[in-house]
Amino acid sequence: MSTDLIYGSGLRADGSVPNGNSLPDYHQVNLSVVQKLDTGWLKGAELRLDILNLFDEIYEIRNGTGVGAPQFGLRRTILAGLTQYF
Repeated sequence: MSTDLIYGSGLRADGSVPNGNSLPDYHQVNLSVVQKLDTGWLKGAELRLDILNLFDEIYEIRNGTGVGAPQFGLRRTILAGLTQYF
């Protein structure tokens, strides 16, 4: 089991002077769980579950000044996988 925290201080944004403004800071918590499966024909297999942006924080990573359109960070995402070692 593991977890991590990503903190972003906010990218610069156009303002009255170069680098005069910045976007709000944000944080994202990710969680991962890996379980080994040792049941007969699945020897050496691992089952994995990842949850990205655990608390479903909505944050803007670009506000669209200079690049066209605003862009937001990844919403809550759940990923699962099965790995088999030979």
